[in-house]
Amino acid sequence: MRIRNVEKHEIEALRHIAQKTFVQTFSADNTPEDMQAYEAENFTRNSIAAEFETQGSQFFFIEVDCEIIGYLKLNRGDAQTETGLVNALEIERIYILQSCLGIGAGQALYAKAQDIAQTGGFQWLWLGVWDENPRAIAFYKKNGFETFSTHDFHFGKQLQTDILMRKEISS
Repeated sequence: MRIRNVEKHEIEALRHIAQKTFVQTFSADNTPEDMQAYEAENFTRNSIAAEFETQGSQFFFIEVDCEIIGYLKLNRGDAQTETGLVNALEIERIYILQSCLGIGAGQALYAKAQDIAQTGGFQWLWLGVWDENPRAIAFYKKNGFETFSTHDFHFGKQLQTDILMRKEISS
């Protein structure tokens, strides 16, 4: 497995893996209408390019045999999706193709995030995870994250709840 920075000329590849992994992860638990509405707003080339250009956001691909199988998005400073978290690095997304779940790719991306948090001198690593995603919740608990709050997430016509989890980073 290889983890590397996403480069600007790879916006279309980022858009493709982001949309594909999102659909694989959430389509079984959401209506087709809500999925289509979310995709139409969040997976255009322009929306992904805007995320890529956001100051404080960083994207990484994970590859196996030169094939992109997932990605990681980190946010720091004003790019974070929640305010009030001081000296914190946000894991906004860790997504892996369904066919590659269980090979350690998610753990490798998490380790990359933790390494960046440690070397960057952050006190906290945090994230939001849908309260109806038990696989992800168990993954983060296994890695030492604890719940500290929740927030609402609008998904199409649905109001969903994200559990906010954090882990203190030791230097």
